[in-house]
Amino acid sequence: MITSKDVRNKRFEKAAFGYKQEEIDEFLSQLEAELDEMERERAEANSKIQVLADKVREYMRDEDALKDALLGAQKQGHQVLSEANEKAEQIIAEAQKKADALEDEAVRQHAEAMEKNREEIAKEKEALIEAQQQVADFKKSLFDMYKSHLELISSMPDTFDEPEEETADEAQTAEEIAAAVAAEVEE
Repeated sequence: MITSKDVRNKRFEKAAFGYKQEEIDEFLSQLEAELDEMERERAEANSKIQVLADKVREYMRDEDALKDALLGAQKQGHQVLSEANEKAEQIIAEAQKKADALEDEAVRQHAEAMEKNREEIAKEKEALIEAQQQVADFKKSLFDMYKSHLELISSMPDTFDEPEEETADEAQTAEEIAAAVAAEVEE
């Protein structure tokens, strides 16, 4: 590649019927100036290319770092999600276990309450039967007492002078009263 220095140092031999030296020198000066400008532009372009290449390398490093960060974030995200799912499953399992325990306890307490209620009902039935028996016994003893009192009353004379026929009527009336009382007691 020809440089502006090559053009500047180039010397031509003089010939008899050749080109004018001034035009050649002027052309070479223009050529040298243009080559200088091109070399300067090329150096500038190379400098810009170097800056751009450095930026590209920097961007590539940043891209690699971003890829690594993204992969790390994805891994961490998967790990966090996995841990969250495990924790959720654990919480659900514990809640189910507690719910089952509470349900078992409620069933047990219900069964105990039902058994206690059955026992109380049985005791109350026994107490009712006993009370009914006591009422029946009381009615019978009261009836027997009334009957014996009526018999005593019937056997007592009202007066000493009354005929025996009236006493028989009174005895019959006492028996009717006793029968009526017995009928009422049985009802």
